[in-house]
Amino acid sequence: MFEVMDMKRMLAVVCGLWLCAAGCGMGQLPGKTENRMDGGFIADVTVTSADSEICGTLTRYGTNAWCVTFTEPPALAGVALDFTDEEVKASYKGLAFSVPQSAQAIRTELSGLMETVDSLALSPELDGTSKDGLIVCEGEGSCGAYTLTCAEDGTPLTYALPSYGVTVTFDSFTAQDTSPATETVPKTYPAPDAPTDAPSDAPAEAAT
Repeated sequence: MFEVMDMKRMLAVVCGLWLCAAGCGMGQLPGKTENRMDGGFIADVTVTSADSEICGTLTRYGTNAWCVTFTEPPALAGVALDFTDEEVKASYKGLAFSVPQSAQAIRTELSGLMETVDSLALSPELDGTSKDGLIVCEGEGSCGAYTLTCAEDGTPLTYALPSYGVTVTFDSFTAQDTSPATETVPKTYPAPDAPTDAPSDAPAEAAT
């Protein structure tokens, strides 16, 4: 009789542990969604850390081709950082200058995001974990471990770098074909032939 009771108790314990494990894993199933970041896009972003909050507009033109234009705080408003391959250039209203010290930290943090997106862009789909209607993708890059959270349709919501204590929040995400702004070079045409009777002392045309 005691052996039967012990078996029942053991069975109850095992069932309880199984239910607990099942409950903890509930809502965390393998998930897959469209990768909406595999092409060009524009989004408003807020980069939040323990001691700062920086806002701006982030544009992806393609692999290793990005631009962010800051809107907040006032000390950075209007400053743009262009990321091309391994080079980063800063500008303000068309005037180029070295990356300001106040933007060095966010330059590194955004570089981690860009590296992740460029790497994930090789696939048309995102693989992660489905939880509470969201797709959570985890991985590791040059800035350490990261967590990318997307909506079910693949729209990015947040990107976190735990080792930096930084979270990038996306808003107004728009996937579109984009191309970097290029300087417009006016087309020149050959100058008309000068008349043969032009005076010999006429001023020479300035070289262009």
